[in-house]
Amino acid sequence: MARNALLLLTVCLLACAGLMPARAQANPDAWTAYELNLRAGPGSAQPVLAVLPPGTAVLAEARSADSAWLLVRTIDDAWRGWVAAAYLEYAPGVLVARLPESSEIVGGVTPAGDETAPEVSPGSDPAIPPSGTLVSQELIYDSGHSQYYRITYWSDGLRVAGFLGRPAGDGPFPAIIYNRGGVWDQGALSGRELVPLVEAGYVAVGSQYRGNAGSEGAETFGSGDVSDVLNLIALVQQMPIVDPGRIGMFGASRGGMVTYLVLKEETLRGTRAIRAAATVGGLTDLFMWRDDNPDVAYVAFSPVGAYPETAPDQFVARSAVFWPELINTPLLLLHGGADAIVSPQQSRVLAERLQQAGKQVQLVIFEGDNHALEGQLGGLLPALGWFQQFFGGDGADRTFDAHWDDILATNQWFWEHGYH
Repeated sequence: MARNALLLLTVCLLACAGLMPARAQANPDAWTAYELNLRAGPGSAQPVLAVLPPGTAVLAEARSADSAWLLVRTIDDAWRGWVAAAYLEYAPGVLVARLPESSEIVGGVTPAGDETAPEVSPGSDPAIPPSGTLVSQELIYDSGHSQYYRITYWSDGLRVAGFLGRPAGDGPFPAIIYNRGGVWDQGALSGRELVPLVEAGYVAVGSQYRGNAGSEGAETFGSGDVSDVLNLIALVQQMPIVDPGRIGMFGASRGGMVTYLVLKEETLRGTRAIRAAATVGGLTDLFMWRDDNPDVAYVAFSPVGAYPETAPDQFVARSAVFWPELINTPLLLLHGGADAIVSPQQSRVLAERLQQAGKQVQLVIFEGDNHALEGQLGGLLPALGWFQQFFGGDGADRTFDAHWDDILATNQWFWEHGYH
């Protein structure tokens, strides 16, 4: 409390002394996550007015009809224009879908000495295909009834690695996006993680995230990785064998945090691509994680470039317990009662707050089981039962037990060939 009071006093003194514009006292709606082009209108073909540095605070005025672009002004009133909504980190409670629609074209004065602002926002190069476009697809195994591929896809102008698996046939099949845990290459996907999903009858895809396992870019932990997953949604939506009305998401540990952030982003955009989600040992409160397991947490926080003590807003923005009202997708929370990495209390608190917010959530604590839920085959055993409730309308049985033999055989092939 004393620290907050001192900060408030400092801000007031600066403002009173004329050293800070009055507008700077307003609460920003969002911050730029990268260098971001400020454009005259909603769309990448519009002229660039300025390049906003990472961490620029903005106030949102309106949105485009598809919610992909926001009309904003910088908090110091120096610039006003349109930015891509996907490249912002939002303050708790900010709902893009509630902003008024606009197609206004705005003017701007280019700063002296900078006659032409450079085109540097992610994916702005016209030679780079849209995010969600495949760069390459390499077959690694064909079982006769399923195929598995190593893929590279475009995400914000970066080539990001991952894996994709699909059942044989024309479909349309439901799809599950698998969000991995770990930081940097610790926890990198081997491809074997997708086997239970694919053998059960889903198209499944997972990202290594930028800066990991051969992907371009840098590790971000709760920022760019969220964009990488959002761009996987775009990828599967373009696949003719996928039913776009039956897409789910599964996330483990850090992948649980990414899952919650994706669901938040969908609410902010006013979209609903993910119809059901499940997490295992998911991070819901980074402040609690810091207190419970600081040795692990501070290593994971390092890609953020800040810590809860120095930039609490960034960690609130990554912690779902602070914005349960922004999660509108049915959610299954799975946690090991003996989890020594992420306390099961994290899932308990999130479940309670989601219930208080009137959301559809189910919490299952497996007493004695660990962070990886090894006793539940990584959590996919109960998760497949959960997804069956939402995606089983076509009469197909996509539960774990119904496909045990195929899961076991394909898993064995991956293990024998070094994918583990």
